[in-house]
Amino acid sequence: MKYTLKKLATLIVSLLITSVLTFTAFQIIPGDSALNALGMDATKEQLERYREEMGLNKSLPVRYINWLKGALKGDFGYSTQYQMQMKVSTLIKNRLTVTFWLAVMSFLLIVVISIPLGIFAAGKKNGIPDSFITLITQIFMSVPPFFLGMLITLIFGIILKWFTPGSYINPGENFGQFLRFMIFPAIAVAVPKIAMTVKFLRSSLLREMELDYVRTAKSKGMTKARILIRHILKNALIPVITFLAMMLADILAGAILVEQVFNLPGLGRLLVSSISNRDYAVVQAIILYIVSVVIIINFIVDLIYQWIDPRVKRD
Repeated sequence: MKYTLKKLATLIVSLLITSVLTFTAFQIIPGDSALNALGMDATKEQLERYREEMGLNKSLPVRYINWLKGALKGDFGYSTQYQMQMKVSTLIKNRLTVTFWLAVMSFLLIVVISIPLGIFAAGKKNGIPDSFITLITQIFMSVPPFFLGMLITLIFGIILKWFTPGSYINPGENFGQFLRFMIFPAIAVAVPKIAMTVKFLRSSLLREMELDYVRTAKSKGMTKARILIRHILKNALIPVITFLAMMLADILAGAILVEQVFNLPGLGRLLVSSISNRDYAVVQAIILYIVSVVIIINFIVDLIYQWIDPRVKRD
């Protein structure tokens, strides 16, 4: 319990510091937010009225506190890149659905494929299957997800016609067709990460196999498969969990280039368009989301460490 409370306190402090840095960074950027929102034709009175309504004429600490109160309620203000101002929270909520499902499907592919392959490769060390898996992982590790997405679009979309490139289907309209379309960008995101995870897990397992407790287990007559599954895997998974957590955070942050290739209205594309249009309210919210996801996932990983291996230091 003490360990959990300590990690929880660290989580809260980290999120607070992140919010301060995120807010301050966009307040010191040169430029007039009122002018960006209303345009060059706005009168002085209109600009002053806008600053009054948005609280831009208040001191920095007061603006931060008001912004933080809103952020805690999920209210990040209004976007300025649309003719009819739209709430930032609504924009992010709509785009987050796409990024969430892309992350879930990609992560499931990574876990379901990479862990069995990594175990199999380690169990067949230096054999033909191991050499073949190592070769394949080396190839796919070097392929960027966006390029793989282009190949998938060419082969499965244009040649085989398994899907129509660029024909994104809203999950509210047809959820089954939405998932069917999303599997292709999920594969593009997952394949390079599967290759990295297989290589990382294989190395971690082989490292554990050289330790004394493995030789002790062998001397007691335990089979190689039983030692691998019941003892080695548990210890080897600890560094792999960190690796998987960082990949999940990366996907949740928005696979920007893959979203561009498949024309997905996800969080990554929203971030790019908001930066281009100097829509700082949206950029602020997305950056806070990305950093918060990384911090929260690290917190969850720390708790999982304790569950897998109680020997992890608690001080």
